[in-house]
Order: sequence, then structure tokens, then C-alpha cells
Amino acid sequence: MPQPQFGVFSLLSVPDVRDEVALVQGELEINCYAEEAGFDAVWLAEHSGSRYGLIASPQVMAAAIAARTRRIRIGTGVSVLPLHQPLRLANDFAMIDVLSGGRLDYGVGRGYSADEYASYGLDVTENRARFDEAFEVILKAWTQESFSHDGTYYHIPSVQSVPSPIQRPHPPLYVAAGSPETVTWAAQRLVGILSSSGSAENIAAKWQAYREAARAAGHADAAIEEALARSWVVKHIYVAADDETAVREAGPAFMWFFKLLANRRMFDGPIEPRPLEWWQERGACYFGSAETVTARLAEWQAASGVQNTLCWVNTGGMPAARVLHSMRLFGERVIPALRPAAS
Repeated sequence: MPQPQFGVFSLLSVPDVRDEVALVQGELEINCYAEEAGFDAVWLAEHSGSRYGLIASPQVMAAAIAARTRRIRIGTGVSVLPLHQPLRLANDFAMIDVLSGGRLDYGVGRGYSADEYASYGLDVTENRARFDEAFEVILKAWTQESFSHDGTYYHIPSVQSVPSPIQRPHPPLYVAAGSPETVTWAAQRLVGILSSSGSAENIAAKWQAYREAARAAGHADAAIEEALARSWVVKHIYVAADDETAVREAGPAFMWFFKLLANRRMFDGPIEPRPLEWWQERGACYFGSAETVTARLAEWQAASGVQNTLCWVNTGGMPAARVLHSMRLFGERVIPALRPAAS
């Protein structure tokens, strides 16, 4: 059984008007500190047009992280393919792989915001078709010395694919798997999956659906388990000296985030709002002492069968110093407890 991996998830979601320069610089500090704190990866979400997420170009943030770190892997959770010209994405993220010395994990998705699509002059109902074609272009760019493409949405004459990624045949691929259709799509291609955190039962069922679809596509069990072993589930995480302090410091920002129905649905939540305690019991968030968070994560891993936790450490634009302290406690006391062979 591979050792569990722990990553930091970065959305940079901010509930009110604050100093945007300080917020962005603070988030960069958080993302780079993940290496020092003992995390294995940092994953960057893409959103634009609102304060829901300020990382409109994850490749810019990724380049900054690559320049300031040496070990940690840098992922996108996700790069929204239909919103951009795919050759540009292929070139940008190949450069990230080169600049980082081969540390890119490329997570992709269709996106879901009609407002974001409209801001780019696109129709959100085309997102699946555009996604499929853009994904095809990126794979061509990363695996062929030169290529051309003549599709429905993208027309590219013969071009050289430079620079090439360091990782061959291409960086590890992931997809945001929120629907059964996307789970099947990923399984057919042995693409790793990124999932928000519903109940352990629902996540276990999603992983099993992946296995069944991958077997139906003719993949060997060993390859299927390797793909699932590198997949991730997101959880809101905050560690403090004791449970009461953790809930007091992180609870309000978390509850702001979950006032939005779409965010509740993301974590298998109901239409009507629920208190923080409900979300903790459900497993969407673990706020508490290192001992409490360790116990809850260990229980989650046993029940779901999923080992890799993508820690959403900064919900709602909390002060960077507070988030860094939580990350330090997680790295010093939670990771060694859940990964004893590495302690």
C-alpha cells in the first residue's frame, strides 16, 4: 500500500473587499510554505470574474511556486480547458514542467460557471465538447514532435511542440470528477481523479465505479489501482492548539463558504444550510487539535479506502499567519501520525 499523500488546495476565495495585493502575496506564501511544512503537493484552482476565486491563471501562480521551491509537486485543480486556446495551455504548462524540474501534475476540468463562460464569450452548454477537443490537442502537443489539428472548435496548422515537458510521455493527468460521466471518462483513460469530499460511502462508491469502468475498457487491475492510488479527495482542514480554538478561528470562514448552495452540493450537502457540526460529522471539514484531526482523517481513510488528502487550508481568506500556523501543526503532528514510516 502506498504511503498517504497530503497536499494543499488553493482557491483564494475572499468574502469581502480587502487588500488584494496582500491576499495574493499571502496565498503565495502559504503555497510555498507547504514544502517546508512537509506537504507533498500544492494544487491551484482556476476561477475568474468574482471574489469566489482570484487565481484566474494558475500557470502564473505555478511558475512563482516553481521558482521558490525544490521538492513539492505543483498541480492544477483544475485548469479549465474550454475557456482557453489549448495550444497556449500546452505550451504554458510544458514550461511549468521545465521550470519546476518535472514537478507538474496537470489536473483538468470542464468548469461549471455560466457566468465565467459568458465572460469569455462562450456557451457553457458546449463545455463537454470543447473539453474533449482541447484535451486531444494538449495530448498531441505533449506527445508529438509536431502536429496539426482541424476540429470543431480549434484549427491549428502544423506546429512544433516546444518546449516539451520533462515528464514523459507527459505530466501525470487528473480530472475533476464530479459526475458519473466524468468518472467513466477518467477510468477509460486511466486518468487520476480529483474529488470533493462527500460521505465516505459515496467516495468509496465513486472509486469502485472507476474500477468497474476501467476494467470494462480493458485495463489491468494493477494499472487501475495505480491510477486510484494517486487520486485525491479535498477536505477543509484547520489545526489549532485545541478543538475550541480551531472551530472559533476557522468556523466562520467555512460557514461563509457553505452559504452558497453550489458549494454545499459540491460536498454532497443538502439544499438547506446546516451547522458546522453537521459538516464535521459528514467529513467535509475537520477542525480541531492535531489529535482530533489525526483521528478523524484516519477514520476517513479506513472507511473510504482513499489515502490522499487535499487539504483546503485557507477557506474564505483567513489571515496568512493563522493558516501557516495550522499548516505547521499539521506537518509536525498529523502527517507523521498518519504516515509513521516517514516520521
